[in-house]
Amino acid sequence: GVRMKIEQLEFLIEVVKAGSINAASKKIFISQQSLNQSLRNLEDEIGFPLLNRTKKGVTLTERGREVFSAAQAIVARYDQMLRQISALKEDSTEVISGKMNVHTSPMISVCILPVVYVDYKHNFPKVQLFCQERYQDDIVKEVSEHPGDVGYVLVANTLHHFFDKIPSNVELSLLNTYPIYMAMSPRHPLARQHTLSLQSIKDYPLIIYEAGGIQGEHALQSEVDMHILLSTNNTNMTKELLNEGNALMYSYPPYVTRGAFPECVHIPLHTKNIFFELYMVHNKDANQQQRRLIDSFSSIFQQYI
Repeated sequence: GVRMKIEQLEFLIEVVKAGSINAASKKIFISQQSLNQSLRNLEDEIGFPLLNRTKKGVTLTERGREVFSAAQAIVARYDQMLRQISALKEDSTEVISGKMNVHTSPMISVCILPVVYVDYKHNFPKVQLFCQERYQDDIVKEVSEHPGDVGYVLVANTLHHFFDKIPSNVELSLLNTYPIYMAMSPRHPLARQHTLSLQSIKDYPLIIYEAGGIQGEHALQSEVDMHILLSTNNTNMTKELLNEGNALMYSYPPYVTRGAFPECVHIPLHTKNIFFELYMVHNKDANQQQRRLIDSFSSIFQQYI
């Protein structure tokens, strides 16, 4: 197989830019003989000539032009990787330590939080992290009372009174929006549908696994009157009820990609103006050290949403 080196590709680029082996050798401080030999070795490995060599200088052969174009892309990507490694080294010299409470909605804690936690502890071993699963109003209350805490809330855009009650010292930062799915048993009458309408779901009981909090409010309550079978954050109860009956439960794309509730079928709901929003909840009065902890966690968190 071909085992070309980055250095050979860099040499090829320099020679083509300079227009001659002689000019390139002076620019990159290498003997003309060594440079020529390196390019000959590259051509031998590839199996066809890359350069037309004349007394006036060099030009690319037809096939050489394709290799040259690919070489430029590879070297650019390689340089970018070196810059990233250099930035990571600088970052890692600054050890972040401290304690932080992270509050998350149950729908986030069941699928996104576990992978974020493992990645974060690997990158920031000196930080003590305490994770609590809470309903949305409680998350806002905790962050409002403790400036060093951070929260992640999944909430339907239709629950206006949630947004109306945000205290002045708390800020919500929108991280993502998701279409609403419905999860159900594979034996459910709707399980073979590709999409669901509000009309098609209204006669089935609803399990609220968090989306509207403990009061049993839910994303579609302004649109469709559904019988609420259970409002809970107990995963096992939810799974049992979904498995044995005709109940439906709110779902969203991370459930599918992260394998939460894998025994269920997850089907998107066809509604244009109702969706889930994922917010970071943070306190405006957080000091610099608290902000650094929150930012360090959020930078990892946002890679998994």
